Amino acid sequence: MTEKNLFLVGDSLIEFCDWQSLIPGHRVVNLGRSGETVAELLGRLPAILARRPAPHWLLLAIGTNNVCMEDFAFLPDYERLLASCRTTLPDTAVTVNSLAPVALPYLAPNVTARLNGLLRDLALRKGVDFLDVHASLTGLDGQPLPGVLSLDGVHLASQGYRLWAEAIRRHLQTIFP
Repeated sequence: MTEKNLFLVGDSLIEFCDWQSLIPGHRVVNLGRSGETVAELLGRLPAILARRPAPHWLLLAIGTNNVCMEDFAFLPDYERLLASCRTTLPDTAVTVNSLAPVALPYLAPNVTARLNGLLRDLALRKGVDFLDVHASLTGLDGQPLPGVLSLDGVHLASQGYRLWAEAIRRHLQTIFP
């Protein structure tokens, strides 16, 4: 596979990782921002989409902060994100990344799985790919695999990032065979 420009866009789960080392052979631009919500990303999206060179692939990994704040009504803003991406970068492969599992006592254990179903449906409707990283980070019971989450129950540990990067590398092989 020829080296591609990859934009990884999202919140602290993107920002706090050295993606270049986990996805070698490509030019990875880390556009994560700690604490960002879907609406906030929508506000900075024009600046991201104007960056040059344009990406061959754009990964959207956003929504975790919405979930942690119990704001589950972020799908209309997510839909606007996808519409802007498709309009501004029609030749770029766009992928919606599933929400990673979270382990917070005030959230229902299946909240991310349910929202991921809605995100999958949205991606399908908008004609973009969906990368189900949640499945790579959880067991058959839907609970996070041991060693995947950090102690805060939201951020990923090294093992979680390794599994996520492995899923990304497999996904990229399907987009750029």
